[in-house]
Amino acid sequence: MQTAFQMWEDVYRNDAPWLKKRVRSLRIPSSVCKELKRLIMTEFSASITYPHYNGGSSPVKSQHDLQKTDANRTEGVTFPHPPLDTVFQKSIPMLRRKLDFGLAMGGMLFKPYWTANGIQLDFVPQNQYLPIHYTADFCDAVACPETVTIEKVSYTRIEIHNYDRASQTHTIENRCFRSDSPAFLGKECSLSEVPVWSGMLAYKKFYNVRNPLFSVFQIPDSNSIDPDSPLGISAFSDAVDFIRDADEQWERILWELESSERAIDASEDLFRFKGGKPELPKGRERMFRTFSNNPNTGTGIFETFSPEIRDSSYFNAFNQMLRRIESSCGLSYGTLSEVSDVEKTAEEVKSSKQRSFSRVSDIQESLRTSLETMVSGMQYLRDYYENRQNGDVTLKCTFGDGILEDADKEFNRRL
Repeated sequence: MQTAFQMWEDVYRNDAPWLKKRVRSLRIPSSVCKELKRLIMTEFSASITYPHYNGGSSPVKSQHDLQKTDANRTEGVTFPHPPLDTVFQKSIPMLRRKLDFGLAMGGMLFKPYWTANGIQLDFVPQNQYLPIHYTADFCDAVACPETVTIEKVSYTRIEIHNYDRASQTHTIENRCFRSDSPAFLGKECSLSEVPVWSGMLAYKKFYNVRNPLFSVFQIPDSNSIDPDSPLGISAFSDAVDFIRDADEQWERILWELESSERAIDASEDLFRFKGGKPELPKGRERMFRTFSNNPNTGTGIFETFSPEIRDSSYFNAFNQMLRRIESSCGLSYGTLSEVSDVEKTAEEVKSSKQRSFSRVSDIQESLRTSLETMVSGMQYLRDYYENRQNGDVTLKCTFGDGILEDADKEFNRRL
């Protein structure tokens, strides 16, 4: 899976191993992820509804703070922090911005955390955190690394989250390592050696936690790279080979157009000489190719080079490759390929759109579940650090049905 992560990232960032001087990336992986994100989030709207605060002591109060008390937590004091829905609404633009790369990497980690300004949210792609433990395909423990370099010394902080379903406890552990090279973890050291981490707790344990204080979103496809792995796979995982074919075919098309470009083979005697070289017409240097006129060869003064361009067969093959990519990624025909060549029958159009609808609906449902778990973690942290007792918050999340139906056509039909 680590090898697959690296391949997906390289392909997404236009650094695929098959790219070279003439073979350039068509940025198909980025286009696939952006199109899926557009379909997923076009009509997305969500809000958090929660009951009024009723004060009182928090039922989730920690029994032990094993190292030191939280500096941000004050008993019985009401903080002027923004409501959860305000925090959530402000995070939606960041979710839209990072969802592309999350789809490319097979998933994301949604991690709420507490600061002096209240709840904050962090969205981490699947290749930038380490899943540690799973229970029935639900991730219960993760490790999130962060690296800081200070005067040629590399410091790595590993934030370890571990949720115990049996005891309903969630522990957060921060461990710091120091190394002379960022390629190695090095020896363990104190968090206080890094100023930005000096105020963090090395260990924290929360009690009466019904869900992990993080949430994992994954592409809801079976893992074809490692069937035994609970990790998600990229949205274009099954199309990597077809993407390579398309990149290479595009280079052939460009070469066909370049090699068949009209040119004039002309004798050097037709031009003035400057600096020992024939002086070609300005702005038309690309059109002329000169040769030494030899009367024994039978070559004329000039000849026109204008071969037939075989673009139709090349583009037809390229279009079929794009259709294979659309099929492998669960997109409807015409998303990447030429629409005029594929929309032949109404049944074919409906079938391809239904495939895209099913694909996007599955991803939306997975995203909805992950956001609900994230909101549950947000509520717990707010209740704990503000020492409040509240009812369960509810996430109202809708994605609309514009994936399969055209809103204008449906409106006219009803009218």
